[in-house]
This record gives sequence, structure tokens and C-alpha cells, in this order.
Amino acid sequence: MAAVFGPPGSTLSRSALVHDPFDREAFEEVLPRAPGLRLLLESSKDPGTKDLGFDLFCSFYKYFVKLLPADQVIEECRGHRDLLDRALGLREHEKLRAWTRLKSAETALATELVLDLLLKEPTAEPETARGQTPETGTLPDESTVEEASTERLREVLRDVRGDLEGAVELVAAWSAGPGEETHLPPEMKLQLMRNLVRNPRLRRIARLFGRYRRMGLADREAKALLASEEVVDFVQGGEVARALAAELANFAMREREDLFYSKVVQHQLLVYELWQRHERPRPVYLCLDNSGSMSGEKEVWAKASALALAHMALQHGRPVEIVLFGDAADPLRIVSFDPRDKGPTRLEKVLDVASYFLGGGTDFQKPLSHVLDTILAGHEASGNDLLFVSDGLCPLPEAFVRRFLEAKGRHNIRLTTVVIGGEAFSLAPISDSVHRLEDDLEAGDELAAQFASTFLERASGAGPRSRTRPRADRTQPLVFDHFLPEEP
Repeated sequence: MAAVFGPPGSTLSRSALVHDPFDREAFEEVLPRAPGLRLLLESSKDPGTKDLGFDLFCSFYKYFVKLLPADQVIEECRGHRDLLDRALGLREHEKLRAWTRLKSAETALATELVLDLLLKEPTAEPETARGQTPETGTLPDESTVEEASTERLREVLRDVRGDLEGAVELVAAWSAGPGEETHLPPEMKLQLMRNLVRNPRLRRIARLFGRYRRMGLADREAKALLASEEVVDFVQGGEVARALAAELANFAMREREDLFYSKVVQHQLLVYELWQRHERPRPVYLCLDNSGSMSGEKEVWAKASALALAHMALQHGRPVEIVLFGDAADPLRIVSFDPRDKGPTRLEKVLDVASYFLGGGTDFQKPLSHVLDTILAGHEASGNDLLFVSDGLCPLPEAFVRRFLEAKGRHNIRLTTVVIGGEAFSLAPISDSVHRLEDDLEAGDELAAQFASTFLERASGAGPRSRTRPRADRTQPLVFDHFLPEEP
């Protein structure tokens, strides 16, 4: 028998992508932590589903994705290669990869969602292909994943990116406390994101929360650019951002640049002294109607906008209390957030707010009485801010209105009311501002974005405050005193 010399012949691959043992190891390691993906792969009757799952995982996880030549892929998996070839050419795939690249938990969830939709949803094939009979070929409901049209593939990737984006953003925003990094165990992170995506109501809340949080931050930043701070004096310091133009001119001249650096190091730059207010943070109370009439998009909007507002308030060191209320006979669901809460604790409270729903009737007095009692017990001198959201009509006793107005003036309570599809007949006399939304919530996005700049910013500037400016002690000469004429 003659010996055969030379390199061994190439082995056909069951994967359509260029990969290495580390990719396979990452996939095998994440499967035990991803029960949804594992169950999907194990329950499929098609033996090639696991190969497709691995290819999808690699296409989302790897930093560089490259297809193998068709002649290097086993024939039964070449359909997977065609599917991935079309997916890699779509912008939706690249946008999804922005959330999954080199992130095992996010990649596992994206793989599960995409594979599930491709396996279960009907494909957009021509009528001749979908109308085949058992005698002529495949049954209509037996179409394979590879037969998914490019338009269907684009739709699946776009939907999965939207769901994943909302879940990742909510978990990332609430899982880190002040000064902490977002660091959750992969199992917990994956389970939390999966619960958000798989629950339709939580999925919509997560999507709107991310949008309203971004819109609110953008609105605040835009108004911060227009805000002015009052200059009260000129002092010596090292903050270049507040340096006088004459000092910055030294930096612009090469022969005086060393003098500028010397003044910065020795804190001898002439800088503006600005008037800064140092006040205690005002607590925030968010009362959300959880009656049966609020179910659906109203509840989703109320909770998403309230959570976005609560997150921004906590970022500024303000304690937040969310009160979910229904009828007078229903118990109040009270969830308190402290700026010092650790990440997992805050995230658990957020999921409690998002998933809790009472149903039933509506009573305004019970939640307002709770807020009043809390404020009276706390003796907060800096003031309090209250947001009240409802779609119902409920009378308030005159005695309670008088009590609320009395406490409102004494404890500097600011009440913002949002009425959905109705009129604020009983709440208007005790509210500082009333916003009305139609049932279709057409203006809901704009109002949620305004909360950050109107509700939060007004709180920092509201209420009585001393107008005493932090002037320097006149026993010490100011920087420009030698320019002033001497007193007779």
C-alpha cells in the first residue's frame, strides 16, 4: 500500500462561520446559564438547530464575523450559511451587535429571541411554496428557518434589538448604586433581562423607560446650556474653566504660556466666583393610579415615565417614594428608593413597581393622606415634590382639601397632576400645575421628557430661600481692591 504524503484533506464544517475553540467554549459555558436557549435547542426536532444556534451566537458575540466558503460547509448546513450571509448584510444585524458584541449574557438572550421567532413565526414565501400538499412536498407549517425571507429576517432582527435595548438599558440603569459599577452575576443579569423581554407589559415599560430617560436627560442638558450663574466676585484659584479672559490670553501667547501653567499649578489664576446654592435634596413622591381603567398603555406610560423621573431624581441625591393606589379598600403599594441603595436592591424594587397591578376602583384621598402623613412625620424643611397620575374621577372631602392646602403651604409641597382622558375637577384646587393627556397618549412622550426639566428643576428652585450671597470676609482684601478708589 502506497503512503500518502502532504497535508490532510480539509474537513467540512457544520458551522457556517469562521470560529475557534474559544468561541465554542463561550457557547457551551453560557448554555447552562440560559435555560430558555437550552430548552429551545433541545426541544427542536431539527438536528441542525443547535448548529444554527451556535452560528447565530457567534454572529452576535464575535468582534469580527466572517463566513466560511460554501465548499467548506457540510451540505446540510449550507442553508444556514445562506441565512447568515443575508443577515450579515443587513443594518439591523449590525445594530443588534452593538448591544451583544463580546457580551455573553446579552448574546445568549439575542440568540434565543431570534431563533425562537425564526422557528415559530410563519415565513413570507410565495403562495406556490406555502400551498404545497403532503403529496407534492413540505406542508405549509413545516417551512424551515432557512426559508425565511430577507424582509422577515430584517423584521426579526429589528424587533429583537428593540426588546433587548430596553431590557439592557433598564437593568444597567438600576443595577448600579451611586459610585458603583454595573456588575451583576451573569445568571442574574440574564434572568432579569429575559423576564423583562418575555413579559409583554414589562417589555413595553422597559422600552419607554429608556426612551424617556434619554429624552429627559437631553432636555435637562439643553436647558443647562442656557442657564446662567451669577458672578459675585473675582478670586484666585486653579479652575481653568472659570478663568478670566486675560488669563486665557497668556495661554495663547507662546512666550507667556509657562506663566499660565505656573499660575494653574499654584492656584493663582484670576477666576470668577459663582453663587452656588447648597440645599438639602427635596424628597419626591410619585402616586400612580393602579385601577382597572388604567390597564394597558396608560399603566405602561405612567410607570415608565415615573421610573425615568425617579432614576434622575436619585442621581441627584433625592429620595423617592412610589405609591401605587387603587380603591379605598385596596392596600397601598409603597416602594421607597434611597440614593444609597445598592444596585440589586434598587433593581428588585423597580421590578416590583413595574409588575404590580391592582385593578378595581379609584380613591384619591388614601394615597394623598399617606403622603401628607409621611411629610408631617419627616419634618423636611427643604420642601417636597409630588406627582399624581390618574385617569379617574374621585371627589375629595372639603375637610381634607383644607388640611392639604394648609400642609402644602407650611411644608412647601409642590403638586403636579397628570389626568389621562378626563378632567382634574377635585385635584385642580390643590395642584400647582395640571397636565391633561388624551386616552391615546399622543402628547405623552413630550410630557415625560418635560418632567426632568420642569418637575425636577422647579423643585431645586422652588420655595423660600435666603438671598444671602456667599461674600468673602471684608476683613481680608479682595483681589481687585487695589483698583478701587480709596475711601475718604
